[in-house]
This record gives sequence, structure tokens and C-alpha cells, in this order.
Amino acid sequence: MSQERENFEKRFDMIEKEVLVLTEGGISSSRWGENKLWQASVTVLAVVDTATGELTEKKCNLNWQMTDVENKNNKVFNLQGETIYRLRVQESLPFLAFGNEEIPRGNTLWVRAVLESDCSEERLEKILAEFRKPVLLQLDTGEKLVLDKSIGLFSGEGYWNGETCLINMDVDEEGSVTAKDALETWKQLIANCQVWDDKARKFAAGELTDNANDWALDADENAEEITQECFAKRLSISEVSVSTDGNFEIFYDDDDMFWGHVVIVSGNIETGIDDTYMAG
Repeated sequence: MSQERENFEKRFDMIEKEVLVLTEGGISSSRWGENKLWQASVTVLAVVDTATGELTEKKCNLNWQMTDVENKNNKVFNLQGETIYRLRVQESLPFLAFGNEEIPRGNTLWVRAVLESDCSEERLEKILAEFRKPVLLQLDTGEKLVLDKSIGLFSGEGYWNGETCLINMDVDEEGSVTAKDALETWKQLIANCQVWDDKARKFAAGELTDNANDWALDADENAEEITQECFAKRLSISEVSVSTDGNFEIFYDDDDMFWGHVVIVSGNIETGIDDTYMAG
């Protein structure tokens, strides 16, 4: 057995058990450092112990390891979101996380086998029906944002300084269906959106114009110089994302100054603009 597999397996109880699970979304996979194996992960909304009938309505994760080939193909267990499965699993053992936070037993389930899919279980079906109900957040300006419960984010089309864009707001805390903190920050931003937009454009121009000229010269050695004023004007709003504690990010399309990348300006409602970079 490789050290990777050994390190993974020792996190779990040796006893296998049968459970019914209700998945939230599909499979994600990740790999760290020099590891050769991928770790698959699926978030679960609720678990039923088939031996006792006990229902645990709390999010946990399904995990298993995969090779490169398995990760590229069907990921071993082709689990889908919003589906009830009967599985054979091993429960994770309790451990202390960073900051001495105690993580309880069963926070992660190691999937050993998928025994049945599209199962029927009344309590899990009720949880799924409730999960599928849309949660809306209406802004003072009339726009409605829809909650993506799987990532804890309200999103929808709205307006910023007279232009349409995507608006995102983080929920107040994990598992919450409210965004009071982000909404309060948004109200302060939108009340002075022209001022904030000007600050963001000028900050980005001050930090990134030299880079934009370098990119332009790489494409055409006779390219006309981009001034900071020109840089700021060429940006066009695409998205505003607001998180908790007054933090926000403003996303601009770059008008091909960085060959189609996005320019992101971040800041805080209390302390102002503090960073900018290109991405995408």
C-alpha cells in the first residue's frame, strides 16, 4: 500500500456500514502537492443509517481516492447531485482540526461501494423537496437574486452605475439562506456607485496600465501607448460580488488590453479600495 493510501485510510473506522445519503451536488476532485492520487468529494445533505433508521440532517462529505485515469473518466463512482443513494461506507474518526476545533466522527464518509441509486426514503425526499424550493433576495432597486444553496451565493442580473451586470452576495454563514451582511454593504455601495466606480477604475489604472502597455507591445511593437485615463475608460463593468464584513470585488471586462482577461478590484466599505489584479 502506498503512503498516500495509508494516510487516507487511517482517517477512517475499519468497520463498514450501510447508509442512505442525499447528495447536494456532483463530484469535485482535488490533488495536493506531490500526491499522485486525486481525492473525490461529494457534499451530502442528510444521511440515514439503514441499520437503526436514524436520520442525521447535517452536511457531510463523501470521499474516495482516484488515479489520473479514473479522475478523467467516470471518477469510479458516478454520483449525481440531488439523488438518494444506498452506499457501503466507513466513517471518519474524530480529530482535532486547526485551532483545536474538534471534528466529530462521521464528518466524512469513505465510499466503498454504491449499492443502489435513485432510492426512495420519505424523510430524505422531504429534505430534497425543501432544498429545491427557490430562495429569492429582492433588492431595493427591484432586482431579484436567486440563492445557489450548494455554494451559499445569491446571484442575479442588476445595475451598477447605469450598466447591467451580474450581482453576487454571500450568505451570512454556511448553511444560511440570508445575506443581511452583504446586503447592507451593497446598499452603501449602490448609494454611491459612481464614486466607488471612479475609485475602482482609477486604482486599477494606477496599478495595471504599465502592464497593459507591455501586453500591447508584445502584440504590436508599434502599438499606441495606453494612458491611465484611457485604461480607466476602456474598462466595462461585468460583475459586483459582495461578501461578509464589508468586503467586495468589482469585475471589469478589459477591452482586450490583457487579451480578454478580467480586471478585478477589491476593497472594503470601511477602508476603501485595497487591491487589483487581472484573472481569467
